[in-house]
Amino acid sequence: MSNAGVHNRNVIDLVSHNPQTDIVSIGMVEEREWDGSEQRLLELEAKIQNYFSFFIDGQFAQMYPAYVGKPVEMRLFCSTMPDTETNHFIEQVKLKLAEYNIGFVVSQLK
Repeated sequence: MSNAGVHNRNVIDLVSHNPQTDIVSIGMVEEREWDGSEQRLLELEAKIQNYFSFFIDGQFAQMYPAYVGKPVEMRLFCSTMPDTETNHFIEQVKLKLAEYNIGFVVSQLK
């Protein structure tokens, strides 16, 4: 297993900027199939909390000053779309992050 991925909460998997939309994405990768387990949800929650801290605590601004003030989103790249339990959790996350003007998007890897 690589260092990147939902299983490793302490790694920011990727940061990208889309010049067409001006949105900055910090991406997390989940290559395992979603199984609805409590363990997988806890890993995802920990990863999201770490990314949230990355934005809110100023690390993002220090590392990427050119992106400060641009719209931001967290993007979950996964090999399979999340199961029902995980989707429910993601919907709650979207609502919470929206309070801070942070989007959350799920994309299936092809």
